[in-house]
Amino acid sequence: MVDLGHHAPNVNIEMIVSRLVRAGKLGGFHFNDSKYGDDDLDAGTIEPFRLFLVFNELVELEDTPGLDLSHMIDQSHNVTDPMESLMISAVEIQRAYVQASLVDRAALEGYRQQNDALMAAATLRAAFRTDVDPILQMARLRKGAAIDPVAAFRASGWRARVAEARPAVTGGGGGIVYTQDPLICLGSPNLYDPNP
Repeated sequence: MVDLGHHAPNVNIEMIVSRLVRAGKLGGFHFNDSKYGDDDLDAGTIEPFRLFLVFNELVELEDTPGLDLSHMIDQSHNVTDPMESLMISAVEIQRAYVQASLVDRAALEGYRQQNDALMAAATLRAAFRTDVDPILQMARLRKGAAIDPVAAFRASGWRARVAEARPAVTGGGGGIVYTQDPLICLGSPNLYDPNP
């Protein structure tokens, strides 16, 4: 399991991913980001290019026999709304995947064979710098999802409704949230339903 927020500074995570895949040892990911250590920030907030490079390896190796990865988001929500942060991370993970899918593989391989690191890096940067927001928005629209997930979530009023129904806090819980409200579940079909 590769935790993207749990590495020393400047570790070449994408190389580790590539080697683990080739050795048949990669089980999956904890997607997040970090600034100072294992601070579990939203995915792609500090090093979006690194997230892209990891997905570049995954796209390149996605036809590897037996590759069956688990993908999880592992974050700490100290100052942000957890639901909104999860949405942002999901969008950034999707963005990195789409950008990695746009890499000109033939050109990249040609530059590798020529040992032309400059042009290989330029090929990667070209895909990374491509604005994929229209692709992501159209994909969400075609799935019947919100084009702007955070705006739709805020407009739904779900947070306010849940806050009204939540029992008053009676003591410290160490950050653990206990509820019997089924709407708290991330998988609730009523998440955006204005009349749950």
